[in-house]
Amino acid sequence: MESSRCPPEELRIRILSFDELRQRALSVYLESVAVPRSIRRQGRDRVRIMRYVLKCERVFQVVAAELGRIARLPRTTSMHPFYAEIANIASHGRFDEIVARAARGVMIVSKLWKEYRERILSSLTPAEAKRLAREFVGRTLSVARRSLRHAELLREAVKALRQTPCIDTESPLVIVAGMPQVGKSTLISRLSTAKPEISPYPFTTKHVILGHMEVDGHRIQLLDTPGLLDRPNSEMNPIERRAAAALRLLRAVTLFLIDPSRDSYYSIDKQLRVLRNVSEIVGVDNLLVVMNKVDKVDEGRLKSVEELVEEAGFQVKYRISALKGWGLGELVRGVVEELRRRGLLA
Repeated sequence: MESSRCPPEELRIRILSFDELRQRALSVYLESVAVPRSIRRQGRDRVRIMRYVLKCERVFQVVAAELGRIARLPRTTSMHPFYAEIANIASHGRFDEIVARAARGVMIVSKLWKEYRERILSSLTPAEAKRLAREFVGRTLSVARRSLRHAELLREAVKALRQTPCIDTESPLVIVAGMPQVGKSTLISRLSTAKPEISPYPFTTKHVILGHMEVDGHRIQLLDTPGLLDRPNSEMNPIERRAAAALRLLRAVTLFLIDPSRDSYYSIDKQLRVLRNVSEIVGVDNLLVVMNKVDKVDEGRLKSVEELVEEAGFQVKYRISALKGWGLGELVRGVVEELRRRGLLA
């Protein structure tokens, strides 16, 4: 797969906080340094002055290296739009800003090091060299503090991207959507290689989960999304926004699961409102409405729910029980047909 289809490999780094970087920089400053023999021949004062130069060089290397690691992170403009959206959700839209700030920080500390190296080397006394060294360290750490502003947001973005699976955007993709606890994870685990942890509590799926299934020699990706609640986009939490990003930015056939059971976590009315929201994102023609958990419901209830779905402007395409495995063969055949209709499967 091309790297543009996956979270960039460069994101597999740990972002230090300013306090961590400060501690590391001060630690290397306090370590003893070995002065070259050629300098030792020039006398004790020159040796002491050179020690301050070498200590400052270590501080510069530590700070520049850390800021440089951040500065080399890919900008969201170079990512697939889906991964760019994941990065911006976690960083509150500041991903590129934070990376750019680190790049500026590298430039500034590099200029500071060049300036102070000459000044310390030109010192007439060890006392002057010590004062300049402390001044350099203070100014360098001040730059680092400004450069690492909102570093916690960058850490969250990097973490979210690392937890987002590698999706081949040019291969067949099926997205499973719906409210929490309608059986999305169960369906994915029955159809694919993904084995998400299944729990009796809502919102157990906090990240998109990718699985695969083989059908007629074709490898089809299955994406399990976090549950969407009955509220507008502006009020969605980050978990819901990840699901919405997948629906909006990935070319796929979308299965919308409905739980028709009387004891479902969310009423049919709420589920239908979310169905309308999803249809506005992906388009009605790209949506297959699937009634799950039919093993828990009598025929009368199923027909009643189907009528409510039709009144809302949709049609239940399949009845399944992901838990029992009922209707899954027919569902898979329908999915393959829909992928071919949309030109997503040869």
